Amino acid sequence: MRMMPENNLDEGVQRFSLKMAQGAYKEAAKVKSDFGIPCAMLHDAVKTAYDVAMKKGDYSIAADLAKQYDLPAEMRNEAALRSFHRKIDSEFFKAAAEYAREFNLPEDVVREAAIQAFNKSISFGLVKNAAEIAEEFDLPESMKAEAARKSFDQHMRAGLYRKALKIAQRYKLPEELIEEAQKKIS
Repeated sequence: MRMMPENNLDEGVQRFSLKMAQGAYKEAAKVKSDFGIPCAMLHDAVKTAYDVAMKKGDYSIAADLAKQYDLPAEMRNEAALRSFHRKIDSEFFKAAAEYAREFNLPEDVVREAAIQAFNKSISFGLVKNAAEIAEEFDLPESMKAEAARKSFDQHMRAGLYRKALKIAQRYKLPEELIEEAQKKIS
């Protein structure tokens, strides 16, 4: 990356700032690259764009900006946590798990949110969701077993005995449940 003379850097910072203010983040990144501008010179423009994104509730964008342009870790974490919670609340559990890993969010926060999502799914009778959450976030075996048992019961009531059997076998439910499903099939 070649460094431009000072006046060209100033021009680059102005162009970058304009693109950031317009929300044209990819174009701003290109300007940064084309002019070889150090992140430190862009801090004010990025901080302003970050603040705007946070006010609008665009937490993923704010977190990306903080990560890409080396804003303080607290700012990145705040935006990333808000985005993570929104994904959990919207029941995008797989996306939330991947996001948590990408932004290296604290394990206890991620686990707590996953447990809340699990409990919410159980309370609404969404046992398949609960089972997916338990798997994706590696929740305790007791929670996986709870979701599996409820899912098994749901499938048995619906007459979906083969699916119930698969669940019982996959989650190592008690042998009598496996036998119950096998009797219904034969």
